[in-house]
Amino acid sequence: MFLCGALAAIATMAWWWMVHFSAAPPALSVVPSQAHGWLMLYGIFPFFMSGFILTAGPKWLAVPPPRPPRWLAVVALMAAGLLTVLAGTRLSAPVVLAGMALYTLGFAGLTLVWFDRIRASRAPDRLHAWMVLCAFVLGVIGLLCGLAWIAAGDARLWLATRSLALWGFLLPVFLTVCHRMVPFFTGNVLQPYTVWRPRWLLFAMLAGSALHGLAELTGVTSFPVDVAAALLQWYVCWRWQVWRTFRVPLLGMLHTAFLWCAIAFSLYALQSGLALAGIWVGGYAPLHAMTAGFFATMLLGFATRVTLGHSGRPLQVGRVLILVYLGMHLVALSRVLSDFLPAARGPLQMAAAIGWLLVLAVWAWKVVPIYLKRRADGQPG
Repeated sequence: MFLCGALAAIATMAWWWMVHFSAAPPALSVVPSQAHGWLMLYGIFPFFMSGFILTAGPKWLAVPPPRPPRWLAVVALMAAGLLTVLAGTRLSAPVVLAGMALYTLGFAGLTLVWFDRIRASRAPDRLHAWMVLCAFVLGVIGLLCGLAWIAAGDARLWLATRSLALWGFLLPVFLTVCHRMVPFFTGNVLQPYTVWRPRWLLFAMLAGSALHGLAELTGVTSFPVDVAAALLQWYVCWRWQVWRTFRVPLLGMLHTAFLWCAIAFSLYALQSGLALAGIWVGGYAPLHAMTAGFFATMLLGFATRVTLGHSGRPLQVGRVLILVYLGMHLVALSRVLSDFLPAARGPLQMAAAIGWLLVLAVWAWKVVPIYLKRRADGQPG
């Protein structure tokens, strides 16, 4: 499933490159920027999340993974839907709508598969699993809003889709997984180390995401929420002792990625605070700090770790994968800076697009052979 995610990421960015940077941009059946938003939020990360449900998720719940026919059908629907959406942007809005319907059906199936695993579990602590399920449900609602957006052509429905995808679905999933796994991984590597992940922290982080999303949907200022969320995330980075993790590259990848969450909320706080004074700065910089910064770099870190661990290989990354990971940070930095440096906006955005394609292509080149081989330790799987 990680392979599907990598291919989806490459395909969506190649599509954006064709639309945004080609000498003769093609005519599209939907607004390009809106299609880009849907594709980057929904078209990439859920494939990696399906991989999580097959690997780490069942271990959380102490249950067997879902049977192959179920998850294969789900992923096939999502992949077919994504390809149809990409083709539909060149063909017609009804084709886009059909593709989104297929994708929504597949993702709803993924949500049901995850619910089935939770229901089958007797694990005493299923809090994180339930929080992921709640986020998935909001993701389905966001996809339904996307269908309504294409059918009605109402930009307000697209804004609802984007807000639900970012603040109701993706960020809660990332925060929930980080809350459970980052301190756990750290405690297994660094000694002495006190694992710190109180339940109130998870609820506080999720509340920050939900409140910002509500502010965005209702048009009220998110400044107080952004300030509180930024301070909380910087505090978490300190409590999780990010500075101690750099000597263990695979662990440092996760902690360094989490810094982007604090940076993103800080940029949102700066932007919303200045907006109160009638000053508009930053454009989509905070959004891309969260997505290209936090989501993408954390995704590379977790996907690499899961790939190594579930293939029976040592949890060690070589120079190429480290450079790939650092490359994604440069991609995020280029895209964020482009909204603060108008004179260099075009070159920086082009560099970010090229970098995204290169990073994902090299990452896939390094990990795809692992998926095609037996486990290195001889264990089943």
